[in-house]
Amino acid sequence: MIFMNTLSRKRNSKTLIKRTIVAVFTSLLLLGNTSCKSSKPRIATTKKEAAKRYPSRTYKPSSSSNGTTVVKDKRTSSTPTTVENDKTTDAPFVKEVIETAMSYEGTRYKYGGSSKKGMDCSGLIHVSFLEAGKSVPRTSSSLFNAAKPVSFNKIEKGDLLFFATGKNKTRVNHVGLVVNTTAAEVSFIHASTSRGVMVSTMNEGYWLNAYLSAGRLD
Repeated sequence: MIFMNTLSRKRNSKTLIKRTIVAVFTSLLLLGNTSCKSSKPRIATTKKEAAKRYPSRTYKPSSSSNGTTVVKDKRTSSTPTTVENDKTTDAPFVKEVIETAMSYEGTRYKYGGSSKKGMDCSGLIHVSFLEAGKSVPRTSSSLFNAAKPVSFNKIEKGDLLFFATGKNKTRVNHVGLVVNTTAAEVSFIHASTSRGVMVSTMNEGYWLNAYLSAGRLD
């Protein structure tokens, strides 16, 4: 009787070990499929880097029958949006705003900063317009509220681009200043948290995905 009980305990022990091994293996397999290195996305800062990291998000220009360029803006709609060739002339005011903003290129990022010692995104806009003689709001959300909406195909130099880079994809928390527009791309200067004040383009998947709208300060 004692022998049978001992044998039964050994069998139960082996069964428990097998079940434990299977459970551990299953957990490791699921962990490998669901975990990632970081929950914070790394910003793509070049076209080549963006194309590798976000191949399905970047848009590729293609010519249309009327000579303009068609791009797909996946934030606003699935319908192609036409970006017209840059036909605007640089007004002295806009030129000064852009030149001021570009003079801060390379400045490190600093939350609440508005000088060569450190700059944040809305601080860059505020300082650039102020030095050109126009006082504008200091935060990205207040800039969004003050700006007149502009459709993507009407964007001009000096316009503002608004983004949602946080968890709330409808809340403005980042802003950039358009410095150049062509049939192929829209370039803007902004204060990146990772690289400071720099120039990026809407050809980069990260920014296209985070794009909310454009605006113009009268």
